[in-house]
Amino acid sequence: MRTRDYDKQRRIKESMVRLILRDGLASTSVAKIARDAGVSPATIYVYYDSKEAMLAEVFRECSRETYVYLQQQLSPEMDGRELIRSIVQGYYTYTVEHEAMFSFVEQCSRCPGVAQGFAEEDCFCGIFDLIHEYQRRGILRQYSDENVAAVLLAPVKFIAMNRSCAGRDIDEQLGELVQMLQLLLVRQ
Repeated sequence: MRTRDYDKQRRIKESMVRLILRDGLASTSVAKIARDAGVSPATIYVYYDSKEAMLAEVFRECSRETYVYLQQQLSPEMDGRELIRSIVQGYYTYTVEHEAMFSFVEQCSRCPGVAQGFAEEDCFCGIFDLIHEYQRRGILRQYSDENVAAVLLAPVKFIAMNRSCAGRDIDEQLGELVQMLQLLLVRQ
């Protein structure tokens, strides 16, 4: 049995993301990924059982990276207003600094076969643990996890994806969004 080379695996993942973003999911074959990564198609099967398995694993991994980054921006000592500001700003910063990964996750999340059995809330669980603690302490209002994720993430995604055609300063838009979310989520 061949041993894994993590540099090759990283190149395979990066090639897959790059090709899917450039050519689309249907046009990206294992052969194209292998050629772009500088490996043989057989090497890909050392790491993944199929193109679909590779896609699902990389999708999950990229999705989780967002929330690992975000969790590093948060602290249980923050007050409720600061927590909301940090989630919004951290999520926006990640989407801009890791635009290819963000675009890849967004594209794959709309493919039922890829995203099946996987919910964004699965990755958000560490952040939900912190939000639940704030809810227990009476700092944040009690809303369902799905609604909290929707109001925190969707508007940030919208601003990030439309930043090039925004008529207003991004910091101003994010500041306004933070104020709205603080009014909605933080107990006064």
